[in-house]
Parts: sequence; C-alpha cells; structure tokens
Amino acid sequence: MSGEASIHHSIHNVRVQTPSRLLSFPWESAQEFLARCLAAYPTVHPLVEQFRAVGVSRPVDLTDPGDRAFALGVIEGWAAQVGEDELPPGISEFADALRAA
Repeated sequence: MSGEASIHHSIHNVRVQTPSRLLSFPWESAQEFLARCLAAYPTVHPLVEQFRAVGVSRPVDLTDPGDRAFALGVIEGWAAQVGEDELPPGISEFADALRAA
C-alpha cells in the first residue's frame, strides 16, 4: 500500500502536492481554478498544462516556487473578487497549503 491511503482518493478529486502537504479537492473546484488561471495569464501557464496532464491520476507537483506563487496569486485575486467565503470547496485550503510551503 502507498502512503497516500490517508488522503481520500476519488475520481472526482484532484490531488496537489506542495512541499508541506498533500491535499485533495473536488474536480469542479480544480476546473474553476484553471479557468481563473487561464483568465489571469496571457498564454497557457505551465501549471495549467500540468493539471490537465495529471488530471486525477496522480498528485499535481507544486514544489516549484514560481508555480506556487502563480497559483497563490490567482487564488488571492479570486478571493478578492468574490470573497474568501465564496471560493469553491478546497480552494481556501489549497491557498493555505501554498502559503505554508
């Protein structure tokens, strides 16, 4: 058995590995996050390509500081627009993990 047994693995969840932790959030939340990434960047950011390539098959590797900074910037801009309480499930936790990295 792998060490990931404690993380709820589902075909409906995306997993992300930051330097500090492995987290999981709904596929729908990930799709909204990617839409925000696409709107925030003039070309397709490599992080978007990584999410698309990995899907739900394995964790997205967010150990690169540039990728983490980009992701956190997108989430913080999103929260400023809609309010932290209106972010989709798992996105606030994703931001917390990025800040803790």
